Amino acid sequence: MFHPYLLDGPRAAAWWPFVVTIESALAAGDVASATAAHAGVARALIDAGSPDLAHAVAGAVLFEDGTWARHVGNAVERQRDPLVPGGVREAALADLHALSALVRRDWQREVETLVGRALPNWCDLAAASNVEAATVGAHRLAAALSSGDVERASAALAEAARTAGAGPLARHHAFAWDGARLVGVRAPASARLDDLIGLERQLEPFLANVEAFLAGQPALATLLYGPRGSGKSTTVRGLLERFASRGLQLVELPVAHLGQLGRVLAELARQPRPAVLMLDDLAFDDGDERLRPLKSLLEGSLLTRRERVLVIATSNRRHLVRERHGDRPDPLDADVHAWDTHHDRLALADRFGLTITFPMADRRAFLAIVAALAAAAGLPADETREGRALRFATWGNGYSGRTARQFVDRERAEHDGG
Repeated sequence: MFHPYLLDGPRAAAWWPFVVTIESALAAGDVASATAAHAGVARALIDAGSPDLAHAVAGAVLFEDGTWARHVGNAVERQRDPLVPGGVREAALADLHALSALVRRDWQREVETLVGRALPNWCDLAAASNVEAATVGAHRLAAALSSGDVERASAALAEAARTAGAGPLARHHAFAWDGARLVGVRAPASARLDDLIGLERQLEPFLANVEAFLAGQPALATLLYGPRGSGKSTTVRGLLERFASRGLQLVELPVAHLGQLGRVLAELARQPRPAVLMLDDLAFDDGDERLRPLKSLLEGSLLTRRERVLVIATSNRRHLVRERHGDRPDPLDADVHAWDTHHDRLALADRFGLTITFPMADRRAFLAIVAALAAAAGLPADETREGRALRFATWGNGYSGRTARQFVDRERAEHDGG
């Protein structure tokens, strides 16, 4: 059985022990064990969402944690090609030869010959995903392994590492920090920039800045400021729908974990894809220690490779730090520069190179958003919809894009339900 030098991800996969059991059972003529293990492989492939063994092997190589994932992370961090060292390439080729033989072996026929009857096939067990970040690389690697073309498999392996990285973080586009590590978000909340009605003036400079970032040009840390429900968070999350195909990943760091910013950046430094670091709903009290790492990040001292991380924050407060009359310096304070000190604490927002203000929706803007969202949802024209929308806003959270979306979602649910 496979003894890896470098590509040890498959040995961590749930289906691996069953394949080992099948090989032993075939050698020993153990019908019961071979049958049970054959079913175990099928269950594991279904659970993993793999359409067949070839894709399961390719996915395990690319997405499981292990020696290859750590090596790729080190190479990315040092801006090196993962297969340039001769010994690494030889080890990878030896493993790819073994994995290709594993994939091309006719396990189905061998087990069926032993048990004397047909068994459910391991193929077409799941639809091949077209959502995950490194899906294309997994398809290419699976095809190369199935064909026995090890050189092509090596090229696919290196290309996947260069474009998407390796290990668990290579699988997804969206991540959240859970207090200890980055966790992939398999199905992030959907958000479409086209649904942001009446915000064209805000979106133009915002998207131009993101485009510059993805093109490797200088880009500015961005603060989106405005009242709740005005579309700030949707604007950031909508970047996935617009730019995921270009490799963008969205990383959300809750404000409560802002003190762990350095650890988040250390993980991102080991990934090759450009990342938007989303800091949602920022607000601080004066003297909050979480301000320190954020200030350092915006000043550049926490990032050695700043070009791969773009900070985008949202806030209901223009200056981010809550200011009370009691916080202002005493005129008799011995600190002759007390006001300078005070303003320095409050000037966090000034460290963002781009600040975009989102307006509060008025009645007219609110109804325009409702009409556009209703049309996009395919709802029929209705003369009474405006009245219902205004009552909904009055009884609920007032005029805002969020309220308009909630109202249209309710209308669509009632329409679909008959």
